[in-house]
Amino acid sequence: MDEIALRLKELLFPSIADIAVLSIDVNVEIVRIDARCTTGGSACPACGAWSTRVHSSYLRFSR
Repeated sequence: MDEIALRLKELLFPSIADIAVLSIDVNVEIVRIDARCTTGGSACPACGAWSTRVHSSYLRFSR
């Protein structure tokens, strides 16, 4: 699993250094990859204030 996760991370997130692939589920119709950011926080793009709170999350689907 770790080698597959590393290869998928390199393939799907090549320009994002702080991503961890948590799980991979593959079946006939769907590939589901759970990933999350590994940094302790981020700066607001509007004001630059640092925050460690998760403001939102979402699922992304592709067909």
